Amino acid sequence: MTTHSTSPSPREMRRKKRMTCPMIMTTVVVAGMGTLLLDAVLRGVAATIWVPFLALLIWAAIRLHTEYRQAQQESAWARTAETALLQSQERNQAIIETALDAVIIIDSAGIVTEWNAQATAIFGWTREEAVGRPLADTVIPPAVREAHRQGLRHYLQTGVGPILNRRIEIMAQHKDGREFPVEMSVSPARIGESYVFSAFIRDITDRRKAERRLAAQYAVTRVLSVATSLEEAIPQIMEAVGGSLEWDLGFFWKVDVSSGVLRPLHQWRAPSYGPEEFVKMTGGRVFQQGEGVPGRIWERGVPIWVKDMAVDASLPRSAEAVREGLHGVLGFPIRVCGEVEGVMEFFSRQVQEPDGELLKMMADIGLKIGQFCEREKAEEALRQTEAQLRQSQKMEAIGRLAGGVAHDFNNLLTVIRGYSELMLARLPQGEPMRRDMEEVKKAADRAAGLTKQLLAFSRRQIVSAKVVDLNEVIQNMDGMLRRLVGEDIIEVWTDLQEEVWPIKADPGQIEQVIMNLAVNARDAMPNGGRLTIETRNVTVTKEMRRGKVMLEEGAYVMLTIKDSGHGMSEEVQAHLFEPFFTTKESGKGTGLGLSTVYGIVRQSGGMIGIESEPGQGTTCTIFFPRAAAPMQHGDSTQQEETTRKRGQETILLVEDDPGVRGLAQETLRMNGYHVLVARHGIEALLVGTKHVGPIHLLITDVVMPQMSGPEVADKLMELRPEAKVLYMSGYPDHPVFKKGEVNLETNFLQKPFTPVNLAQKVREVLDRANVA
Repeated sequence: MTTHSTSPSPREMRRKKRMTCPMIMTTVVVAGMGTLLLDAVLRGVAATIWVPFLALLIWAAIRLHTEYRQAQQESAWARTAETALLQSQERNQAIIETALDAVIIIDSAGIVTEWNAQATAIFGWTREEAVGRPLADTVIPPAVREAHRQGLRHYLQTGVGPILNRRIEIMAQHKDGREFPVEMSVSPARIGESYVFSAFIRDITDRRKAERRLAAQYAVTRVLSVATSLEEAIPQIMEAVGGSLEWDLGFFWKVDVSSGVLRPLHQWRAPSYGPEEFVKMTGGRVFQQGEGVPGRIWERGVPIWVKDMAVDASLPRSAEAVREGLHGVLGFPIRVCGEVEGVMEFFSRQVQEPDGELLKMMADIGLKIGQFCEREKAEEALRQTEAQLRQSQKMEAIGRLAGGVAHDFNNLLTVIRGYSELMLARLPQGEPMRRDMEEVKKAADRAAGLTKQLLAFSRRQIVSAKVVDLNEVIQNMDGMLRRLVGEDIIEVWTDLQEEVWPIKADPGQIEQVIMNLAVNARDAMPNGGRLTIETRNVTVTKEMRRGKVMLEEGAYVMLTIKDSGHGMSEEVQAHLFEPFFTTKESGKGTGLGLSTVYGIVRQSGGMIGIESEPGQGTTCTIFFPRAAAPMQHGDSTQQEETTRKRGQETILLVEDDPGVRGLAQETLRMNGYHVLVARHGIEALLVGTKHVGPIHLLITDVVMPQMSGPEVADKLMELRPEAKVLYMSGYPDHPVFKKGEVNLETNFLQKPFTPVNLAQKVREVLDRANVA
């Protein structure tokens, strides 16, 4: 810098000082001599000349002394200003050198004139190397150098520059050739006829990394918030992570539990990535635990960073990767409920130095994906549970309707079957009417079977549950099942676990379940196939889902019946357990088979689920709770027919249905009993009060208007404690059965019954009472 000043220079000051003393001395001498001669020549010519000259010399001396003092003062001021200027320059240089940003100053030709220490730290050029060089040759990438020169010329010509006096983010070049992002502001300044340009530059590599990582995390969170499945989310997640963090290639590996390997589920490529060979090769591979980068991540459950695959030849695919220019590898696990279920793997064409913060971020992304999978599983379980609840509620409503219909039908069938038997007993063999009456009875028997199925579906039939061995039930049915399905075209295969746990169920109902499912399997394999029946002990330690069945904690015996038939669609499966729903041709099915199975299983405390796909067969899985009681062993006793004996006891019959009441009254009278009849509970109590003699037995319907059968029995017992009770019902859903107040094995008669059934049961109850 050049400083202009009007003050005299030091040399001039010294010259004036040397001249001042002689002039003062000369003035004093001349003045003295003049004074001596003044008297002599006072009036002479010399006085005329000397007096003005003497005055001039005195004035000059005084003026010279004044200028000298002024020059001294100005010299002091100049020294002070020079010192201040030097201090200002040093201060400005210190500020520039200690600035956190790079400070670069160039002239109008683009030549670097100032270069601070931070510029050296950011760009690698020393001050000595950079000053005097064109800026374009130091920090500007080759791709934009010409644009820089044109922009500089344009500003010098027009005074307009699009990047001046504002902050911009551009790519810069390091001395070693690598490019990196910087934030820069350039300010022009005019000095005289030329310009200088001051640039303030900041390396924003770390900020860009943080922004990209934040963008990747935000993108992953956004994707997971709107995706409905992992398959939908993974492609978007890989694009978000790979694109934001500037990787070149990525793969997502899914654990195949059945085969115990990792399989590639999805791949992602950056737009700039071209080679295909490595992608195709990886897409056809699988990895075992501990094999390669994906296998090691699966085995260890932690992220893995490989700086350069070229230095680790032991890794599978390393040679192929390096051949296609891939070096750095990063992978992290996807954990679901504590178990690794997937691995995400990314490749880079750059050698990637390990980054602890990035590893933590990737682990966090893996955790988010795992939480999404857990949430997806929980939501799917909730959806299935809600569907099961809706199905259960619908089945419950249909069951109540079916049970009510069965109750009414049982009353009608009791009358039809009963009177048909009475008529057959009175008609001799060969009587033309006998054949007609036999057909009536057969039809009534078939109708009774349908109502029994309805009751089984609605879970309102009487169950004679006992502790049984499921394997034993299946083995006893083996021959019948083979004949039923046609063993000439369908192979029956049984896989029964030894020492299967006992279950508590009605053996007859279990046989009905197996037969119904076997018949359905047979119909699904018209051209032959295989029917497989399996049993397994299953322990559930916490609430879990097995297939489509949600099980509570406990021990179960699993019965599986599989076929290789044509399978079913989801739409058909949604209606499987509805009564009267069938896919068979008209007249070939009642639609009650699976609904009966459903009712029996649920009434036995079990759960049932069916899985099927078109063309893939059907698997029916049933879970029966393990019985706490031990297995009941012993010789099976066959039921002995009760010898028909004529009775003479007094029986009070209470029945609200006139048809059933008339049939029961006639049957009992035919067997010698004295019968008192009542249409409802109040009338029964009146009859019981008025009757003088003993009443040995009360036969009452359970469900009646005004007063139920158990209520009638309770009140009658107060009047006649010696009387015994026999209940009859076609709809055993009264709370009395749930409370256990009625012995269903000894004191209950299921409708529809025949006259013979009624006579035998009455005799059995009365004889037991006599013994008691």
